[in-house]
Amino acid sequence: MVHDVFISYSTKDKITADAICHVLEENDMKCWIAPRNISSGQPYAKEILNAIQTTKIVVLVFSSNSQESQFVQKEINLSFSNSKPIISFVIDETLPEGDLEFYLKTNHWLDAYPEPEGVFSKLVKDASRLIGDEKANPIIDSNVMEKARKGELNQPSIKNEWKSFIFLATPLYPFALIYMGISSKMKKITIEGLICVVPILIYLYFSIFGPMMAQQQSIALTFIIILWIISVIYILIIRKDYLFRKSVISSVSDDKELFAALIDEYGDI
Repeated sequence: MVHDVFISYSTKDKITADAICHVLEENDMKCWIAPRNISSGQPYAKEILNAIQTTKIVVLVFSSNSQESQFVQKEINLSFSNSKPIISFVIDETLPEGDLEFYLKTNHWLDAYPEPEGVFSKLVKDASRLIGDEKANPIIDSNVMEKARKGELNQPSIKNEWKSFIFLATPLYPFALIYMGISSKMKKITIEGLICVVPILIYLYFSIFGPMMAQQQSIALTFIIILWIISVIYILIIRKDYLFRKSVISSVSDDKELFAALIDEYGDI
């Protein structure tokens, strides 16, 4: 799945990483964080590579622990190689050394030591600006670190998951068309329904099996949105035409058979 933020951290700093993930997602930024987003049965290295390649920015929880972590160093190396903006969220007095010094020297730093909670608002603003949707008034839970220590954070907590809503609701339209086409024996409607199913299947495929195919996923989602717009316009036009014909017929005749014929005509449509 496409996401906004890849969170790199040492497992020894998991509490801070979980708090950062929660704060960012409360402000409508979708995060990728291990092990939550690791797919079952998939190679760990491949999952990390795909996640970094498809993310918009990287947030590094930097500390003495991450300085010593070989996994963190590889993740930052990959982020640097893929030209991803890196925000270093510093939680102790450690300075980067070796490869990390090279990769992080010119990148953005946030000094969050010794009170990370006081820097979360700045993190949200900086991360959202880099993503392209700056948050002027971040939503920050003052007790987020305490909740993270107690394991009380509910992740993910995306409030505006409109893509999922569109994906779940859209199949109702083509399946309704297929049913109408089969029941009324109108091949045109059946074919139209089958054509509408295609972008839904494409979106589902790339969401599950193709995390590197973000462009194809976006195209499918765009097609689905256009489909909804066309459907609404189509329905409004039919309704307007129906009401117009009904008013004309009612003004010149009380023949119930004419009304029945009109209803049958629009029922077929």
